[in-house]
Amino acid sequence: MKNRTTIAATIVGTLALAACGGTKTVYVDSTDAPDTTVEVVKTTDAPVATPAPTVPWTDEDEFLLDIKTTYPGTIYVTDYEMISTGQVVCDSLLGGMSGSDVIWAIVGAGGDTEFITTVVSSAVVNFCPSQMYKFEGL
Repeated sequence: MKNRTTIAATIVGTLALAACGGTKTVYVDSTDAPDTTVEVVKTTDAPVATPAPTVPWTDEDEFLLDIKTTYPGTIYVTDYEMISTGQVVCDSLLGGMSGSDVIWAIVGAGGDTEFITTVVSSAVVNFCPSQMYKFEGL
């Protein structure tokens, strides 16, 4: 009976500490072997889970998120088209156009005025915040 308890304690000690890594000394409480010490040695490295690489969040991602969470209607243009329009908005503002001129130039091309306003405001916030002053009072 004494051997059976010692073997069982060794197995339990090995299983409990194998995942912990390193070497541990386990003191086994047993009425059959009160002074038994079991040495548990880690023999293999457990695989270490690594997180998937994170994709950096860009101004374009934030721009698209702003539009998709702000505009209540269905969007019929691609992400690429929205980003391109946003970049044209900022290029025009940085080139000297006023905020109202930019809006009217884009609205004049046709389309949903509310959607265009959403794209313009998201572009200014995410791509060229230094141009926000051109929209004050509009």
